[in-house]
Amino acid sequence: MNTRALLRRTFDRVRRLPAGAVLLGAGIGCGGGEAASAPSSGGTPTLPPTASFVITSSDAANRVLPFTYTCDGDAKSPPLAWSGAPAGTTQFALLMTTIPSQGSTKYNWVLYGIPSGTVSIPVGTSVGTVGQADDGAGTNYAPPCSQGPGAKEYTFTPYALSSAPSLDGANPAQVTGATLVNAIADRTLAKATLTVTVNRTVAMINCGYVRNSVAAYRTATAVDVTCDSTYAAISTLGIQSRHAMMTGIRATNQQVPVPQNFTGTNAWRIPLTPVVAGTKVSAVDGPIGIAVNGVPIFNPCKQGGCSGPGGGDTKVLGELDTCNGHAGRADDYHYHAAPICMMSDQNAAYWDTHPLGWALDGYAIFGYRNPDGTTAPRDAVCGGNTVTHPNAPAGYAYHVTEVSPYILSCFFGVPSPDLAGQGGKYQPLRPPGTPMPSTNMTLDATAASLAIGGTSTMRWQNGAAAYQIRYTRTSAACWTFSFVTNGAETSSANYCRSR
Repeated sequence: MNTRALLRRTFDRVRRLPAGAVLLGAGIGCGGGEAASAPSSGGTPTLPPTASFVITSSDAANRVLPFTYTCDGDAKSPPLAWSGAPAGTTQFALLMTTIPSQGSTKYNWVLYGIPSGTVSIPVGTSVGTVGQADDGAGTNYAPPCSQGPGAKEYTFTPYALSSAPSLDGANPAQVTGATLVNAIADRTLAKATLTVTVNRTVAMINCGYVRNSVAAYRTATAVDVTCDSTYAAISTLGIQSRHAMMTGIRATNQQVPVPQNFTGTNAWRIPLTPVVAGTKVSAVDGPIGIAVNGVPIFNPCKQGGCSGPGGGDTKVLGELDTCNGHAGRADDYHYHAAPICMMSDQNAAYWDTHPLGWALDGYAIFGYRNPDGTTAPRDAVCGGNTVTHPNAPAGYAYHVTEVSPYILSCFFGVPSPDLAGQGGKYQPLRPPGTPMPSTNMTLDATAASLAIGGTSTMRWQNGAAAYQIRYTRTSAACWTFSFVTNGAETSSANYCRSR
C-alpha cells in the first residue's frame, strides 16, 4: 500500500472514532488510555491504533471518591468499569496507588488474573486474585486512610495483558504492587487511569472513629452508623443479647426491655466536630450518650432527677442489674453507669484506647484509665480530661468511674439537639407497671426470643410470691403480655407502638 493510501486509511479511521475518543499512544489523562511501549527485546509487538481504553466509576462524580469507600466509611472498594481493551487481551491486572507527600508509591489494591471478559468490578468485591496491599492491609482492599485532613489523590489503573504474568507460583501474599508491575511490564498491551481525590475532613475522621467503635457490635445488636457533614447518626434497636439483662435487681422494677426504634430520623445524633460549650449543660435526667453496642447511657438518677432517698441514684438504690442497666418506663433498656458486662467482651486495656460510648456532645467515653494505663484523672468541670486519646476527637474525653456521677456531670461540649428532643425518641409500649421490691430477678431473653415470634420471660420474687411477665413479639411493633403470679396467669394484654 502506498503512502498516500495509508494516510487516507488512517484519516478515515480517526474520523469514525466516537466523540472524545483518542488513539492509543496519543497521550494519557484521567480515565484515558495509553499504549504500552514495545519491549526492548521480544514479547509484545508494537500496537496498532485502536479505540481508547478507559476506566470509570459510577460513584466518583467529578473524580471525588465518597468517604464510604475510605477507612472513615464502610471501607469497601468502589465500583469500577472499563472498556476499549485492545484485541489480544487475555486477562487484566488492576492496581490502586497513591503517592504520599513523602515516600514512594503505595499500593492500596493489587489484583491480577482477572478474566479477559471482565468489564466491571461491583462495590465491595474483588475479581481474579488479590495480592498484597501496603500498610498492613494484607490481601485486601486498603481503603484511603491518609494521616490527617486534606485532599489526597488515588489512582486506579487496569492493565490489558497479552498473557498471564510470570509470578513463579508465588503465594498471593507475596505478590506486592511492585512485584506485579515488574511481572506485567513485557506483556502490557494498554493501560487506563482514573485518578480520584479524597478530601479527608476532620468530620470524616471523627465519623471513622464512631463507625469503627461500633464495628464489633453491628451484627450482634443491629447497630450501625451513617454520617453527614455534621452528625454521626447511630441507628440502633437500643437493646442487646450478648449479656444478661435485668439480673440482680434488688429494688423496684416492673418494666421489661424490648427493642426500640432508634432508626432512620430517630437515630441518635453525635456531633462530628465537638464544640466546647461556653455554658455547660448539666446532665441531670435522661440519656447522656450511646454505648458502642447501641444501648443508651443515662445519667445516674431516677426519672425526675437526683432527689429523694439515696439522692435518686439508681445504682445506690439497687435498681440496676449486674451490668449497670435496667428497663425504663418506655420498656427501654439503658445503662446508668459503666456498661461493665459489655466492657468484659474485651480485655480491660482495650477500653483505655477505644471508646466504649459517645456522649451527646460528640466527645468519646473511655474506660477507667488513660491511654498510658494510669487511672484517668477527672476535672472539676464535667468529669473528663484533656489528655490526648487515640480513636477519638481531640480536646476532651470522658472516663467511667465507680463514683457518682459515674460518667459525666455536665456536657463539656455543645450537646446534640437529641438531648433536648430525647422525649420524642421514646414511645412507651405499655403503661408503667406498679413498682415493687424484688429479689432474684432474672430475664430469659435471647436474640431469638426478642425477635418476632419469640417469647421472653422476666421472673422475680416479692416475699413469698413469685411473679412472671412473659411477652411475645407478634410483629415489628406489637407484643402480647402475660402476667403470672405463683404459677397462675392473672391477666394478659396486647400492646403496640404507633411507630
